[in-house]
Amino acid sequence: MSLRQRTSRPTAFSKACSVLHGMIRPRLRLAILPLAASVLSGAASAQPRQPEPAAFADTVFVNGRIFTADTFSSIVEAVAIDDGRFVTVGSNEAVRRRVGPKTTVYDLKGGMAMPGITDMHVHPVRGGLAELTYCKFSDQLELTRALDAVRKCVKDKKPGEWVEGAQWDTGLALSLDKAALDQIAPKNPVYLHDNTNHVIWVNSAALAAAGIDKSTPDPAGGRILRDPKTGEPTGVLMESAMALVFNAKPKPRNGDIERAAAWIFRKLNAYGVTSIQTGQADAADLAAFRKLEAEGRLTIRLKTNWDFNTPLAPVGPEKMLERFDTRAERGPVTDLINPDGGKIYADGIPIGAASPYLEPYAFAHTFGRPAIDQASLNTAVMQMDGLGLSIMIHAMGDAAVRMSLDAIEAARRANGASGRRHVIAHTFSVDPADMGRAQKLNVVFENSPPVVLFPNDLTADTVGLIGRQRVRAIAPIRSLLAAGETVGYGSDWDNIPEPNPWLALQVMITRQNPSAPDRGFLARSEAVDLITGLEILTINGAYGLGLENRTGSIEIGKDADLIVLNQDLLKVPVGDIHKTRVLRTVLRGKTVFVQE
Repeated sequence: MSLRQRTSRPTAFSKACSVLHGMIRPRLRLAILPLAASVLSGAASAQPRQPEPAAFADTVFVNGRIFTADTFSSIVEAVAIDDGRFVTVGSNEAVRRRVGPKTTVYDLKGGMAMPGITDMHVHPVRGGLAELTYCKFSDQLELTRALDAVRKCVKDKKPGEWVEGAQWDTGLALSLDKAALDQIAPKNPVYLHDNTNHVIWVNSAALAAAGIDKSTPDPAGGRILRDPKTGEPTGVLMESAMALVFNAKPKPRNGDIERAAAWIFRKLNAYGVTSIQTGQADAADLAAFRKLEAEGRLTIRLKTNWDFNTPLAPVGPEKMLERFDTRAERGPVTDLINPDGGKIYADGIPIGAASPYLEPYAFAHTFGRPAIDQASLNTAVMQMDGLGLSIMIHAMGDAAVRMSLDAIEAARRANGASGRRHVIAHTFSVDPADMGRAQKLNVVFENSPPVVLFPNDLTADTVGLIGRQRVRAIAPIRSLLAAGETVGYGSDWDNIPEPNPWLALQVMITRQNPSAPDRGFLARSEAVDLITGLEILTINGAYGLGLENRTGSIEIGKDADLIVLNQDLLKVPVGDIHKTRVLRTVLRGKTVFVQE
């Protein structure tokens, strides 16, 4: 579904037609052509009138190739920005009329600019904390080298202090045991995230702190992996079982949360991202965001989603729902922060069959399991929609996607058209019978993360889980668009190494691994063209966040969110798209990033 036509502003052509129509009278019709000729002649001979000082712009960009993402995907030479908005979009000549003595002029010298990018799925605080405060190691490391990294981190801790780290390869889950961590950290609880953030590996001290032993039952929607002979916990916990240890470890300090948020926002700005939707949030996160905004240090527009039945939920769903019917925690909507969102998990991930499918898994005689039953999901969506919240539903399996659509449809019947736009996140697998339903329900599909769009170790492992045919239909972007759906981009960082939209753009177009093209293609029939990919990154994402009238395209009256690139994406070979670098990022007319 193209979103570019959603502008109601009259064009210059339509205004001109209206003026000429008003000039026409029945008895003067024969005089129209001479009159028009006279008008055009006068216009050609008249000199451009110097604008009044009040019409001068704060900033202009000229001599560029600026992709607008407007109705026609047009390219213009220049734009003028005043008071944080685009006031002129068009030719160098038109924009230069806006230049006054105090106007800042940027000469693009033929370079490309475009709207700022919207990332519909980021975990900013968790990822920032991982980078700045965790014991950090790569999921590509062999187990012995990962343990060496943890050993070094333990040396810097006092006895009893927690060691939190990331990331290990989730494919190792069944082979891991707490004994390896006990040996290097006998006096420190250790809590290590996998590379999906749906599984953790902990040691005996962490299990003891959480009160977990042989007799502890698996919580609903989760698993405590156990030794098949003794029944003792191995130290690996999946999905909702993670909460047992998560809630026992110390909470991050407010100062660390603020530093983490500021760090990732700068990083996202460097990639050209100007708007995001958080995959999770709590009161401490939001307090840090508001502090940055109050101090003029918030460099990104964001929508926060409060966790509902997250695997790390500290309380049950009924208690969690109670927090949504008051603004005491959320606070007001401001220029840069919209706290009126909620996150629901319909499922987990295919590993461990924690995601339901309409047909059985390939590796086991099971359809998988949802994170919430249909009736409870219906109730939660209905109540949250009725409270004025936009909802993000985590759904990877095709059965989970159907559950999500059914729940939103039920909420629409109960509440009517609330006007709130909801999002189904991930859309790993979507049954063809469900394509076309979302646009009728005012729902957007968010596709993430980019690493599921090309052949790699993760997608290769997935073949054994869900089978060849379903893998060949992963992330059906083109099919969804053909069915009239809107698809936006989400990185799902920090579940991937980098929140790089340029990698995502290239693989949306090629469905190949830029680092290993010989590995072939993943769902090649779902590839899109470049312009469609640019729309997914910009106007579609803005639409997903309900911001299509404010951002997502370069049009008069919209917020001046603009990025300048080091290469012209419309000219470079498609294999070089992932090499794109951002030279300047502008949010609401203010530069928030410049490449050094």
